[in-house]
Amino acid sequence: MSTAPFLLFSAALLFPSFSTAQPAAGFAQAQLSGWWAESYNTDQACDPQNLRVRHTISPEGRRLVIQFDRKWKTDLGEMDRIEATIMSSTERSLTIRYDGESRTKRNGQPVEWELSMVAPGVYRWRETEWPAGTVNTVVGIRCAN
Repeated sequence: MSTAPFLLFSAALLFPSFSTAQPAAGFAQAQLSGWWAESYNTDQACDPQNLRVRHTISPEGRRLVIQFDRKWKTDLGEMDRIEATIMSSTERSLTIRYDGESRTKRNGQPVEWELSMVAPGVYRWRETEWPAGTVNTVVGIRCAN
């Protein structure tokens, strides 16, 4: 009887970072294609004066890059892009942790955010510790150009 399966299982327990799991495996990148604007009020979200963002998932499905169309002040500082680790996904959502995140959950771990596609060309954000169904006031809208 071969010990190879046992050794592979043991290695997987000791070295979980070598897992072949793909966090964004069920999420289709096409849902986030193009330029987006985030609206906080009733103004036109895609007005040229508003910030636009582009979302790119890395080929292995573990990273999300959010590219801004200009420098922008964020909770993490002024930047033209922000990167995050994809913690998990479903067909319609990505759960991410921003690089350099200093905000923490009750357990002291960095805050994680869920981007949920609520309709074609529309997404919402929520902190993962918020009650189910609770989202913030930001609505992501895909822009025509």
